[in-house]
Amino acid sequence: MTNTCTSLMKLHMLCYVCLVIIFAAKSDAVNSITASEIKREVEVNKYVLVLFMNGNSETNRAAEEVLSKIETPDLYDQEVVRVTCRDRNLAASLGVISYPQLMFYRSQVPAMYDGELAAPAVQSWLEQAREVNLQTLDDTSFEHLTQASTGATTGDWLVMFYKDSCPQYLPALEGAGVLIRQKTNVAKVNVEESPETAERFHVQDCPTTYLFHHGKMYGYISQTSAEIYRVKSLVSFATSWYKNVEGARVPAIPTAFDKLTESIADYLKKNLQSPEGGNFLLIGGAVLAVIAFIVAVVVATCSRNAKKTVKED
Repeated sequence: MTNTCTSLMKLHMLCYVCLVIIFAAKSDAVNSITASEIKREVEVNKYVLVLFMNGNSETNRAAEEVLSKIETPDLYDQEVVRVTCRDRNLAASLGVISYPQLMFYRSQVPAMYDGELAAPAVQSWLEQAREVNLQTLDDTSFEHLTQASTGATTGDWLVMFYKDSCPQYLPALEGAGVLIRQKTNVAKVNVEESPETAERFHVQDCPTTYLFHHGKMYGYISQTSAEIYRVKSLVSFATSWYKNVEGARVPAIPTAFDKLTESIADYLKKNLQSPEGGNFLLIGGAVLAVIAFIVAVVVATCSRNAKKTVKED
C-alpha cells in the first residue's frame, strides 16, 4: 500500500513537472504571421516586435530563439507582442535588406534594430525604444520647431525629406533616433505636402537628409554606399561623420519679394530653354531696352526740372 501511494505521488509530481514545462514552452512560443496579420496586430497592440526571416538558416533559428527570450520592460504600460514574419514585400517596404532583421512597432511607428542579435543587447535596446522619436515637420512648423536659420536654439536636427514613393527609409531614421535622442532630434518632412520647405532646401532626390547644426546644414552621406540609410550609418553621420562634409548656411525663409524674383527667374529660364528661346531673348531684350530708355528719359526730365527750379530761386 505504501509503495502504491509513493508511486502515485511520484507520477503526480511527474505530471505536474510536465505541465509546467509545456506551459512554459507555450509562453515562450513565437507566432509566425502574415503581413495582413501584422497590420492587425499593430493596430490593436501598442508594442509589436517583429522578426523578419528568410529561409531556414541556423542564423534565423538562433534569432527566433533570441526573440522567444525577450521580456516586456518594466516601464512599459502594455505587453510587447513578439511575432515572426517571412513576407519579403513587407520587409522591403520597411527598408530591410538583410535577414534576420528585427523591427519594433511603437504606436504603429516602426523602428529598425541594428545591433547584436543577442537577448541582452535586444533587451537593453527595448529599454530605450519605448517612445517614438520621429517628429513630423511641415511648411508651418519647420522653422518654428527647428530654429534652423537662427542658430538651432532647439538643438541639432537630423531631418529626412521624403515622398510617399520612398517611405522605406523612415524605420532606419527612427532606429537612429532611439540611439541619439539625448543629443539630436530626428524628423521627417513629406515634400509633396510641404512644397515651400522642399523648395527652400532645393530638395530633388528622394530621400534627401540634412543635419542642421549651429546654423549650418550638412547633406547626409554614408561612409560606404552599402551602408546608406542604415541605422549605424545615420548615427555615425549625426554624431561625428558630418564633420567630413562641407556645411552650407541654412537659407533664410524666403520673403514675398524673394518668391516673386525667383518665379520670374524660373519663367525666364524656362522660356530661354524652349525652341523659341532665341526669339524670346530678342523680345525680352527689346522690352528691357524700352524700359531702360523710359527710365533714362524720366531721370533726365527730373534733372532738368530740378536745375530750372534752382535757377528761378
